[in-house]
Amino acid sequence: MASAVFEGTSLVNMYVRGCWVNGIRRLVISRRGDEEEFYEIRTEWSDRNVLYLHRSYSDLGRLFRRLLDSFPEDRPELSRSPLLQGARGMRE
Repeated sequence: MASAVFEGTSLVNMYVRGCWVNGIRRLVISRRGDEEEFYEIRTEWSDRNVLYLHRSYSDLGRLFRRLLDSFPEDRPELSRSPLLQGARGMRE
C-alpha cells in the first residue's frame, strides 16, 4: 500500500509495490479569482524517482478507480484502505 499524509489526517505504514504516496491538501486561486481545492500527491518510487501529481476533488474518484483497476489483486485491500477512508473524510 502507500503511505500518505493529508492535512488533518495521517495515514502511515502503507505500501504499494515499492511506492510511497504523500498527499497534501491545498487551495488554489485561479487568475479569475475562483478557488479550487486540489491534492498534491508526491509519489516516491523505490529507485528514488519522485513524481508530483495534482488532483482536484472532481478527479479524486477517478484516481481511486484507476488504482483499483491497476492493482486488481489488491482490490480488497485498496477498497478498505485507510487511504480511501482518509480521502472520504477530507471530502466531507
